[in-house]
Formats: sequence, structure tokens, C-alpha cells
Amino acid sequence: MKRSLLYQVGGPDAPDFETFVREIELADELGLEAVWCFPSAGDDGRFGGSAPEIWLSALAARTKQIRIGWGLGEMTPPSYPPMRVAEQAATLDQTSKGRLEVAILPEGELEGEGDRGWQEGFRMLVEMWDEPTFSWTSERFEVRPVDVVPKPAQNPHPAIWLAGWNVEHALAAGGGGLGYLDVSGADVDQLEIHRDAYTDARAGADPNDLVSVHAFGVAGDLASGAEGQEQLQAWEALEIDHAVIRVGGLDGGQDASVDQIRALTSTSPDLQ
Repeated sequence: MKRSLLYQVGGPDAPDFETFVREIELADELGLEAVWCFPSAGDDGRFGGSAPEIWLSALAARTKQIRIGWGLGEMTPPSYPPMRVAEQAATLDQTSKGRLEVAILPEGELEGEGDRGWQEGFRMLVEMWDEPTFSWTSERFEVRPVDVVPKPAQNPHPAIWLAGWNVEHALAAGGGGLGYLDVSGADVDQLEIHRDAYTDARAGADPNDLVSVHAFGVAGDLASGAEGQEQLQAWEALEIDHAVIRVGGLDGGQDASVDQIRALTSTSPDLQ
């Protein structure tokens, strides 16, 4: 099970930039898989970030191997132009030398089967990254042929995830051929239901729609001490692919964040 970190930016509890970088430099040295940077959600459920792509660009220049995860809110066209996302993400991927991953953050409940705005957004991303010339015609968009540059460093493109918190989100991620990052904070029994829904939906997806590898991750807080180790063991027993642990904004400040980072790189045989 891969182990990664989760930070929220733009909110009152977000760490200052230098503290953030020092913590990620430590995680990079210790060999953690990725750091995810998500925007903070307001009381109305809408996301508000403090330009996370700028944070991640600077972070990419100061790390060597840890992967860079960018959480995107408001990916439903035309709320945010997918072409701008494609350009910014490709630039981040170039800056990090092929270490970028992208997660789409749904606002509220996803719609049923049919034409989903969020799905149109990520399909547009994939075509802009993969094709030398991009064009698109739909009810929302009409894009004349254009070469969207730069292209990502990764071939064919950065991994794309859907972040979510219920069975419907898990089904949407699996059916859409994406990775799924569960942010529900649910217990092990409910996580198993979400995992099975994702796996079953992905197994039934059109092979041409599989835009990212199969990946089921769980994001949340990690308990301290032995309880935290038991939590990681339970997730590993469920065959969770990624454990993504919230680090920034902990009550204990930077000392607590460093403890969490070191706990995730425990050399205990039980946690291998």
C-alpha cells in the first residue's frame, strides 16, 4: 500500500509556505509516494484555493521523487475552462519531470447516467493532452481545431482520479476509467462497499474509456500511536492501493505533522 500526504490550501488552518515545503522535503527524503494539495471547501460546499498550482510548481522544483497531486474543484464546464486546466497541468508535469497526478473534486452529488459535465471536462483534458490537434463540439462547448501546448511529460498523460465520498462517486470513477480517492472518512465496512463498487464498475467499463490505471485510495486522518498503525493495517488488509493522510492544519502544528510523516514511513514489519 502506497502512502501519501494530503494538504488543504486556502483555508484558515493552512500551513505557511515554508513550513509546507520543509515537511514535503522530509517526506521526499523518506520516500513517501505523493503529496496531494486540495483546495479548502467553504460552508456552501464550494471550493476555494489559494492558487494551489503555484504552490505545487514551487514544490516540484524543491523535491526529487515524491509525486505531486493537484486537487481540482469546479471542473464542470463551463465553470472553469478545461483548456486552462490542460495547459496548467501539463506545465506542472513538465516542471516536476513527470510527477503530476490530478484529482477532480465533485461539488455536491454527481448526476445519473448520461452526459455529466465533470466527465466532459476530464475527457476534454485527455484529448488535449493526447492529440496533436484538439477540437470539440457539445452543448456546452464548441472548440475549433487548436494545438494545446505544452503537452505533459508523462506518456500518455498524468493519472486522473475522482475524489468522492459515496457509492455513486465510486461507481462514476470506475465506470469513467479513473482512479478513485475516497474522502468519506467511513469505517472499514463502508470502505469495503465503496471499493467493491469501484472495482465492479471499472471491470464493466469500456476498455477505451480506461484513462488511468486501477487505483483505490483512502484519504483521511491517521490516529496516533498504535491505533494509527492498526488503521493502516486494516486498510492494507482491504487491499487499499493508497493511504493518503491529512497533515497540514493539525492541532499540534509542525511537530504533529512531522510525527504523521514519520509514522507513515515506519519500518515496523507489520506495516510493510
